[in-house]
Amino acid sequence: MNRKTEIVIIGALLVASGVYVLLRAWLLPITVDESATAINHVPRLVFDTLFYEKEANPNNHILNTLSIKALTGLLGWHPVVVRMPALLGGCLYAGAAVMLSQKISSHAWVRLFALIMLLGNPYLLEFFSLARGYGLAAGLLLMAVWQAWRFVEDNQRRHLTGAMAFAGLAVYANFTILLFFAPFVTLLLLSAWQSNPTWSRWREKSGAALGLLGVFVALWALPLHRLSNDSEIRHWERIGSFFGSLRLSVQSATHGNAYLGKDTVLTLTWALLLFAVGCSLVSLWRWNQHGRRFHAAPHLFVAALWPGAALTNVLEANLTATPYLQSRLALFYWPLFALLLGVAAAWLWARRGQWVWAMLAPLLLLTAVNMIRCVNLKKTTDWWFDEGTYRVFDYLKKNHEGEMRPEPYSLDAHHVMLNSFIFYLEHDSRGFKRYVKLAPWHGLQPPSQDCDFYFAISEEEAKPLFETHDVVLRLRDNTPLLLRKRLRQNRGATRHPNS
Repeated sequence: MNRKTEIVIIGALLVASGVYVLLRAWLLPITVDESATAINHVPRLVFDTLFYEKEANPNNHILNTLSIKALTGLLGWHPVVVRMPALLGGCLYAGAAVMLSQKISSHAWVRLFALIMLLGNPYLLEFFSLARGYGLAAGLLLMAVWQAWRFVEDNQRRHLTGAMAFAGLAVYANFTILLFFAPFVTLLLLSAWQSNPTWSRWREKSGAALGLLGVFVALWALPLHRLSNDSEIRHWERIGSFFGSLRLSVQSATHGNAYLGKDTVLTLTWALLLFAVGCSLVSLWRWNQHGRRFHAAPHLFVAALWPGAALTNVLEANLTATPYLQSRLALFYWPLFALLLGVAAAWLWARRGQWVWAMLAPLLLLTAVNMIRCVNLKKTTDWWFDEGTYRVFDYLKKNHEGEMRPEPYSLDAHHVMLNSFIFYLEHDSRGFKRYVKLAPWHGLQPPSQDCDFYFAISEEEAKPLFETHDVVLRLRDNTPLLLRKRLRQNRGATRHPNS
């Protein structure tokens, strides 16, 4: 493949990924957790956000929250503005992915393979269009790896400092990244020592990076202490093993599609784990053959990141008795694993030449099929219940204008759906308040009959209302559903067949 063709393919991959992320940021309604960030955390004072003074909540991804605060203050509360920090994370991720893939091999197909693996996780791409800290953290993390590669390659102080800065900011975007940060910094400083094996030279190269490390640790100490006491840290979705965490990640990345039958997720999880462990052992052997040095061997440095983070996660979970990571918390593993795949492909190509296609072809095919099957512009994997927000507003607006009502409809909903409505009624500039007045926020409770409309998450939840309400709107797979209190003039509604 010539260089011009490779550049065209890289451009096409970046454009396709970028357009997809931007369309999702524009079209998808704000989700429950995005709204919680905007409503509960963004209005807080800066020092409150930085140090969790009033509430140590894992939903407050500090750098993401502060970025939203600054951007909405300048540009207003449009959903795309709220999601701009995540979009920035996507830009950083894409840029670092291109630069790392270009370094990983002298063969064009291996470079393209590495880039496709880095971009080919639909679950990761989702978070570049959602106002959460995960996408921003992933972009900063990959930029840190890119700077580390350059430092290991050329021993330049600015690259060491840049790697530390990006890694520290990634932690500020999501504290789960500490599981990457600890082995990353250890390996980075070890590499600096191996390249500069006297205290004076090591301090000269590492001084600025060590200063940044000290600043970050000092800033993190108080919020981490307060966050460790939050009940969600110990009790949210109990996952008892590292394998269980990987399995959930594979389930999310494939959206549960049965490519290999009923055991698809289990089979792919074992394949992923066995490959990662095997490649890590090969990397350890090559590192030993290389004199146990990373100097001028960035492939070895990058290959050590996935096993380093995995071992850190296992130690942390067992020493602190906290659960293993739920799938979106474990997102940072994907770029590390994709880089491990790229390094393995580069080593295989150098050793076996064209035989590497036995590895590349099935992985590229599975990635392409999975991306095509998982692409959607309607919903998110973790917050599917917010999918219908715009459709409910559109229905209520059309009815309100058709009936020429002088006052807004009253609307209640299942508690997980309230946040999205609250965001649009309190912050959106499109004037939904003219048509809808929302019931006060509440937790889980039986459906209320006091409002004109009720938005239910399921048929089971809606059953108590079937005697007094009509089903007027059904969404994906017939649920969720919007019900209207039965009135004589409500002839256009569709009565539920069991009512």
